[in-house]
Amino acid sequence: MNHCLWLIRREFWENRAIWITPLVVLGALLLLLLGGKVQFGPIGGMDNGTPLGAIPADQQQQLLLLVYAGISLMMFLVMGVVAFFYALDSLYSDRRDRSVLFWKSLPLSDADTVFAKFAVGAGVIPLVSFAGAVLAQLLVAAGGSIRLALAGGSAGILWQPGVLGSATGLGLLWTITAMLWYAPVVAYLMLASAWARRGPFLWAVLPPLAVAILERVLLRSEHAGDFVSSRIFGLYRLLGNRDEDVSVTVNGDDVIVNGEEVRAGVARLTDMDPLGALLDFYTSPSLWLGVVAAGLMLGAAIWLRRYRDTD
Repeated sequence: MNHCLWLIRREFWENRAIWITPLVVLGALLLLLLGGKVQFGPIGGMDNGTPLGAIPADQQQQLLLLVYAGISLMMFLVMGVVAFFYALDSLYSDRRDRSVLFWKSLPLSDADTVFAKFAVGAGVIPLVSFAGAVLAQLLVAAGGSIRLALAGGSAGILWQPGVLGSATGLGLLWTITAMLWYAPVVAYLMLASAWARRGPFLWAVLPPLAVAILERVLLRSEHAGDFVSSRIFGLYRLLGNRDEDVSVTVNGDDVIVNGEEVRAGVARLTDMDPLGALLDFYTSPSLWLGVVAAGLMLGAAIWLRRYRDTD
């Protein structure tokens, strides 16, 4: 256990993108807040906008929760790219620079090394993403409140009671769910990293792409492509705004819900159930089958690392 914790700390500090990327995203978000209006949802005009305070309180909370979920989505998407390339390079880089020989000389098993790298890709990076998302939500709430106060608006409208707490709780549940849901993706990328003598990206991407293309050409179906798309983007869609009639703008003087169609869309927000949608994942066989598949692929990656230690 101590060996694994030491390896996890080593991976965290040696791969600086894991903790630098959230800081870059927060900096970019701060520039957006200082530089102009911030709009969430589809592009919409403000000529016939309605102040957020003019709609019912329950719809205000649902709408703000949607906004904060969108902020989290931005952080999780960026960190998802970081996790992709981290896992893809995790076992390949050690062989490429021959450092694998050094690590094999230490009292560390191949299983310890692989599990530590997997823990970073499937556990540490999602937790860092969650922390960055919470900071981003607080930054937007604080920056938006300051701008609204300076313009004489209602500075507390972005601090609705229970909204930030609900957003944080849902974000944490989403993160835990993501650790399980994306475990087979991380394990697959690590398997490709352990297998590839060169070009791990091609080894990871081309096989599922070839299967999807062959299925489309030969069988006129798209099951393979749908499976990959669902595994990669299915969980992210829960944080997105799929209602094209919902749009929010922060523009210095108020928080605006844009357009007549938008106000009709906001009226439907009380029907949203993000918690129920997340909990549904835990009753899905594909979640637990994915965890089993992750274990099998990690076992294969350990075997490859043990017997393919040099190029």
